[in-house]
Amino acid sequence: MKKIIILTSLLICLSFAGPIFEFKSNVKETPKWIEESLAGIKQEINRYAMPSGVVGIAIKDLTSDESFSLNGNVPFNPASVIKIPVMIEAYHQDSLGIISLNDKMRLSNRFKLPGSGSLQYHQDGELFTVKRLIELMITDSDNTATFMLIDKLGIANINSYMRRCGVYKTIVKDPTMFNKEKGKHNITCPEDMLKLMDKMYNGKLVNAKASNEMLTVMKGQRHKWGIARFLPNVTIANKTGSLDFVRNDVGIIYANNRPYIISIFSRELPSNRGGSVMVGALSKVVYDVRSHCTLSNKNNDDFSNS
Repeated sequence: MKKIIILTSLLICLSFAGPIFEFKSNVKETPKWIEESLAGIKQEINRYAMPSGVVGIAIKDLTSDESFSLNGNVPFNPASVIKIPVMIEAYHQDSLGIISLNDKMRLSNRFKLPGSGSLQYHQDGELFTVKRLIELMITDSDNTATFMLIDKLGIANINSYMRRCGVYKTIVKDPTMFNKEKGKHNITCPEDMLKLMDKMYNGKLVNAKASNEMLTVMKGQRHKWGIARFLPNVTIANKTGSLDFVRNDVGIIYANNRPYIISIFSRELPSNRGGSVMVGALSKVVYDVRSHCTLSNKNNDDFSNS
């Protein structure tokens, strides 16, 4: 019989050279891989985010269900990570027959946004399927494709479905994603995005077919500056997000037959380049620790990666 893991919250204040982090875990006794990950995470945050930066991270082992977070419920500007909820709502509306992924949308000047993506350079009047816009939005972080999809799906519908998915701190407010004014920019938190990726991995986001298709799209990610930066050739399904002094990345690392979710958000960083390196370094810490630690299965049988 499957052994039920009893959730416990440990609200421990950890001092990271000044800032206070809220540590939360769902295990009674902290396993070695979490302890060692925390030590490495502390070192990298001190190195790259201090003195001004705020960092949140949430991680879950998808085999044992062990998880932990630091500042997991702290709100952050998601930047382009907000494109994950947009994709989810597109598949949701497709499942209901409200739209079809094969519907064609016409590009016009009013949708063209600067920054990531090539659609801004295409001619007015070109047609793209919803499915193609999703692919461009996720794999190339195309801002114009995102604006077109949000316009079709509706901000209220995206936010409503997020509540149905059980995430309550993820809110789309700005379809351009460029508004930095407090109270007007999009928001999310590390644990919200971890929850969405967990549902997707387990085939429970919209439905099993949609979950699988969304993961396939995310595995085609072309932006490798974040959690993939220092990792070996391993399959990753992720979405990056960046603005000035903001560096975020959320995804599933399919490593050593022990996949795990990592959700990293930051703001007020000392430098953009340092922030990008930090996200990669945090990811590498967790990957390396999990590569040499003995991990547990759901039934608490030992499983060694060594």
